[in-house]
Amino acid sequence: MSDDGGRDVEAPPIISVRELTVRARDRVILERVTLDIPDRDVTGIIGPSGCGKTTLIRTMNRMAERSGGLAISGSVRYRGQEIYAPEVNPVLVRQKIGMVFQRPVVFPMSIFDNVAFGPRLNGLDGDELEAIVLRSLERAGLLGEVGSDLDRPALELSGGQQQRLCIARALAVEPRVLLLDEPTASLDPIAAQRVEALLFELRREYAVVLVTHNLQQAARVATRTAFLYQGRLIEYDETKRLFETPREKLTENYVTGRFG
Repeated sequence: MSDDGGRDVEAPPIISVRELTVRARDRVILERVTLDIPDRDVTGIIGPSGCGKTTLIRTMNRMAERSGGLAISGSVRYRGQEIYAPEVNPVLVRQKIGMVFQRPVVFPMSIFDNVAFGPRLNGLDGDELEAIVLRSLERAGLLGEVGSDLDRPALELSGGQQQRLCIARALAVEPRVLLLDEPTASLDPIAAQRVEALLFELRREYAVVLVTHNLQQAARVATRTAFLYQGRLIEYDETKRLFETPREKLTENYVTGRFG
């Protein structure tokens, strides 16, 4: 996977999805979805349960194909390169496009070893590895809370700390895109607020794609929001416009609570 760390304000989207269709044996999960993900920003994805939100972001780093039984067609490009091309290594795709799941998945090892896991697989050790771990914890807003005891078992952390640890672990392999699948759904309001505050920091360096059932959360943190319904992209616009003056009646009904 090629990469380019340039900061051109007029840069093309970091991920481009075109006519993406995902089928299971007995149903269509996504149907001809087309949208662009901007760099260094937060893009929200909303919609009712079962509309295809999680499948959509899982196609953006080739996690969907790991589920088995899915037929994926269309195009997903990262910085102009087709990630489903036969010559592209999906492991390299997932290094550039990281993912954090709804429930924190921490490894039964120390805080340090959790964050160091990916860099070690890439052959890093010593001072360089330590620097990456500390930097990743700092970026995830966790270093001040755990930095004095990195040998502590990660499973002893609170739920909110574990989620930020998972974010730090994703950042440790230096991705350019971070996919978040309802990262605050299992957290208490204070922990959720901390994760939201973290997103405002991360958007300065990364493209963030946030799946959320919480419409208020999307309104608070996302610059652009996509509304999915029954596998189709109904509307994709600036968040303020989508919530206040949506073009589609279906969108209006959903964001105003008249959906059903």
